Amino acid sequence: MTNLVLLHGRDAGGRDPEAAEARWLDALNAGLAAAGSARRLGDDDATFVFYGDALDAVVGGVDPPPITTHGLPGMTEDAGRFALGVAREVLGGAGAQTAPPAVAPAALGGGSLWAALAAALAAIDRFVPGLSSAVLLLFVRDVYVYLHDAEARAALDAGVAAGFRGDGPAVVVAHSLGSVIAYDVLRSANPGADDVPLLATLGSPLAITAVRDAVEAIAPLTWPAPVQRWVALRDPRDLLTLRDLDADGFPLPGPLTIENAHVDNPVPGHHAAATVLDGVPAGYAAVVEVGRLLDEALRP
Repeated sequence: MTNLVLLHGRDAGGRDPEAAEARWLDALNAGLAAAGSARRLGDDDATFVFYGDALDAVVGGVDPPPITTHGLPGMTEDAGRFALGVAREVLGGAGAQTAPPAVAPAALGGGSLWAALAAALAAIDRFVPGLSSAVLLLFVRDVYVYLHDAEARAALDAGVAAGFRGDGPAVVVAHSLGSVIAYDVLRSANPGADDVPLLATLGSPLAITAVRDAVEAIAPLTWPAPVQRWVALRDPRDLLTLRDLDADGFPLPGPLTIENAHVDNPVPGHHAAATVLDGVPAGYAAVVEVGRLLDEALRP
């Protein structure tokens, strides 16, 4: 039997795991219906790996402080550089002409770094519709901690790997930060799954330069051995994913390549995986392309 494993993105801490899973299943079923499939998923058909509370615990459970031109108390300079890199890339992806002038990383220290970051975040609030500096900072905080705190990463990876274990192949659907975790686990020596006929990543940030560089610093980029097929789906308007996982955005050695698909995610910000819009399930999990992939991958 093929197991379906679901990994949510960030901002799930403190939420009811059962309610979160129900939203995912509702969205996936909407996608299956749109694809013309008679298959419907219930609680027993999927493993929903909920790491939101664990992630909040390892990052301290404290939201970033308000942005000021005097700096960001509580954020290290390395984290600030990471945030600045992501913010500038988001501005470029949005076509904004308001990004601060480039500053060499070695020259970014003290006030120069925080002033540049504050200016970039202010530009996002002013010129990037559907995205705020607060949302970007929360996203960056969680991704940064996962990629730069080895103990936190090991704890989360162990829990996710345990969720992959089953009696048969595992079809994995991972959203946003969940796609970063899924990739890190599946490329490891002990991925928890021996056979993954499909890895579907939704709105993955792996091709954002700062994220990709940090992932590569942990270990060289390589194809995750258990995965037979990897499809990366994103809405081109989603500024928390920015680009395809192709030879330029996320180069992997070897003969296997990631399939990239552009989809229409109509929710505000175009990034959510499973929510409700105008009274109906919506988000990446609800798009027809995901429904087609799952209907094919889960056939006996």
